[in-house]
Amino acid sequence: MYQKPEIETQVVKPRMTTKFEDKEYRFISEENEKNLDNAVKEIEHFMAFNHGMGKTEAEKDELYTNAKNLWEVYVSHFRKTVLKFYLNEQQFEYFTEMLRDKIEYDVNTIFFAIELTDTLGKWITDKTTKNVKSYEIDPVSANYLHHLISTVKVKGLTEEAYLFSQVLRKIHEVIKVVNFYDNHAKSLSKDIQEWVASFEPQQPNYGQFSQPNFNQFA
Repeated sequence: MYQKPEIETQVVKPRMTTKFEDKEYRFISEENEKNLDNAVKEIEHFMAFNHGMGKTEAEKDELYTNAKNLWEVYVSHFRKTVLKFYLNEQQFEYFTEMLRDKIEYDVNTIFFAIELTDTLGKWITDKTTKNVKSYEIDPVSANYLHHLISTVKVKGLTEEAYLFSQVLRKIHEVIKVVNFYDNHAKSLSKDIQEWVASFEPQQPNYGQFSQPNFNQFA
């Protein structure tokens, strides 16, 4: 059985919910969370109970290909995952004002900002509280949004500053979920390379396969 090297730091799974008026709202569905977590476990289980010792080069190639395919399925599922971003009415109004009046856009962000602004009227209002709006977003767009908002500056500890901190905190909650699963993709890629390197006696020279980059704003 393959023994994965000990990791010095343990990644803590972030909360999958946010709260407004004592009611919790999920960033991703329970089904998506379960599918992503199970995909990670499937890759780890595959490496733990398969090894290259005593196998032919062709068999080692097949093990590597199977692990790589499992990883690619996980990444593909993550890229397609729909997350929900929530704001209350006051936060939403300030968020709208930021997009329209407070952010300087460049060639890399202007089209995303226009698309996001065009959808402001399509945010879904919670039917029970009437005070919480939600917007569906994918992992890449969530990072774009965080990048945009992080460029805003406010002066002093004014009411605007507190609203800004609230909006930023709500976006950061979503980004923590994105980063958690993104980091799994990156660490699993490295784990698979180390697992392949543990094959004996000869090591096929496998190159690092492409890792997803959800923090790239180009």
